[in-house]
Order: sequence, then structure tokens, then C-alpha cells
Amino acid sequence: MTIDLARRPRPLARDLRGARRTAGPSPQDPFWTDLREGFGRWHLWFNLAWKDIRSRYRRTVIGPFWTVLSTATLVGALGFVNATLWHIEISVYLPFFCAGYIAWLLFITIVNESGSSLIAAEASIKAIRIPYSVFVLRVLTRNLIVFGHNLLVFALVALIFAITPKPSLFLLPVGLALAMVNYLWISLLLAVICARFRDVIQLVANLSTILFFVTPVFWQPQQLDSVPAARFLLADANFAYHLVDIVRAPLLGRAPDRLSFVYLCAAALLGFALTSAFLRRFYSRIAYWL
Repeated sequence: MTIDLARRPRPLARDLRGARRTAGPSPQDPFWTDLREGFGRWHLWFNLAWKDIRSRYRRTVIGPFWTVLSTATLVGALGFVNATLWHIEISVYLPFFCAGYIAWLLFITIVNESGSSLIAAEASIKAIRIPYSVFVLRVLTRNLIVFGHNLLVFALVALIFAITPKPSLFLLPVGLALAMVNYLWISLLLAVICARFRDVIQLVANLSTILFFVTPVFWQPQQLDSVPAARFLLADANFAYHLVDIVRAPLLGRAPDRLSFVYLCAAALLGFALTSAFLRRFYSRIAYWL
């Protein structure tokens, strides 16, 4: 019996090629492969996010309404003080501040928690093969649920000041979806960078405090109309402002500025391209950074 040695490596090579296709993201495009696999495991990150919410309020009396109570207290106190200081009618200022603040909370909590999302999941990542995007989507879903709770605060404010829903409210899901698309690439990029450089977590936390005061959240951008350069820097060119206003505007009964849609669509395209290029280079090193 003769054995054709020349033909034996072919099935082995075929098996290895198949293993590379199924074992993990291709080295050419790990970002999109990771996202595709992560979205395919939606039940995993959704259940993890829901578990986080339940764990946070376990053995409490009013559960998630502690979030609502905390937000309502801060909005009521700062809203009254700022409206008095700036001589703005409380019926105008409080809905503006409330809508902007809950949109800001969605933005800043996602940014702050994304940095440690992979670090917190170190044991799971090293034990089993799982897409990194699962842990980022867990953060996004968890904070989206909390945002839904905080919407109750704005509903209460709208009821008190007789703010009736307008057709622009239907743009809220569109604006929220566009904001979440940007949060996705921001969170994944931050998670990977913070896995390598842990100091970035503290840096982001400090910068977020400054960003709150320079972004039109508790003050109105119209207050800078007399200073066009400041209006451009702090509002029109401010990425955080557009992420907040595209959610805040429909709640206040107006359509978001066209500039916000253009700005965030362009940011999403550039952000995903940047994140894809970054992960193409460093994807294989992430597990060793943890």
C-alpha cells in the first residue's frame, strides 16, 4: 500500500483555514468581526445589563426610583437657583435644564464606565473566548435603562408646567439612536485604551467635570449669542453639546438643529474608521493588557 505524501497536507491546511475562520476575528478586520459577534450575543449583554440593574437596587425599598429621586432633587434645586440668578422664568429654565441634564447623565456615565468595562471583565475574558464588544454593549444597555428611569423626572416636570407633547417628540428615538451609535465607538475605543493605560480612567473622570461646565447643559447657548467666537467653541464645535441637544431638543418640543445631525453622522463615520484602524493594530494584545 502506498501513501501519497503530497496530498496529505491539503486536508490539514483546509482544517486550519476553517479554524481561523471560526476561532476569532480575522487580523484584517477584527473590529467589525467583534461587533458582529457581539451583537449576535445580544441575549448575553442584555441579561448582564439587567443583572447589573437588579444588583444595584437589591434589598432597597423603592428600587430604581432612587435614581429618579436623586435626579429630581438635583434638577429641582439647581433649576430654582440658576433660574433665580439668571432671571429666567422657572417654567422656561427648569424643563430646559431637566432635559439637558438627563441627556448629559447618559453621556457621562457611559464615558466614565466604559473605561473600566474590560478591566472589570478580566476574569471572563481570560477564561473563555468572548467578543470584547459584549462588555461595552453591557455598559450602553445598562445606562440606557437608567436613562429610561430618568425620563420620568422630565415627565413630571412637563406635567407640572403643562408642556404638551409635540410632533418633534417622534425625533427622540432617532436622536437617541444616533447618540448611541457614537457612544458605541467611543466606549470601545476608551475601553481598549484604558486597558493599556489605567491612568486614562482618572483623566477622563477629571475632564468630564470640566466638560460639564463648558457645555450648554445648565446654561443656554443663546446666552453666548453676543460672543460668536465663544458660541462656536462651546456649542457649535462642542461634540458633547450635540450629543446632549439631539436628545434634549425633541423633549422640549423642537427639532434638533440640522448641524447636530450632520456633526454626529460625520463623527460616527470618522470614529468607527479610527476605532477600526486602532483595533486592527492592537486587537491581539488586549487580553495581555488586562
